Amino acid sequence: NSNIPICLHISLFIQPPSIKELRKRLTNRGTDSAEVIENRLAKASYELGFATKFDEVIVNDNLEKAEEKALHLIQTFLKKKA
Repeated sequence: NSNIPICLHISLFIQPPSIKELRKRLTNRGTDSAEVIENRLAKASYELGFATKFDEVIVNDNLEKAEEKALHLIQTFLKKKA
């Protein structure tokens, strides 16, 4: 039936290189208390368990490269759906 909408999507999971690196980044920002950082790390550890549920995983070990990869994946996806 042509009236049935087609759900077209791509899911991207952006993850830090490691929890150790995430801790370093959050600490170096100097914007959160130690308690807030620990809460964020606990949440991140939990969320990392869902990475395999996404279409693509991007490791943010270099911001520019992660941005480029995300843009490339989205553009490629859109071209396939056009």
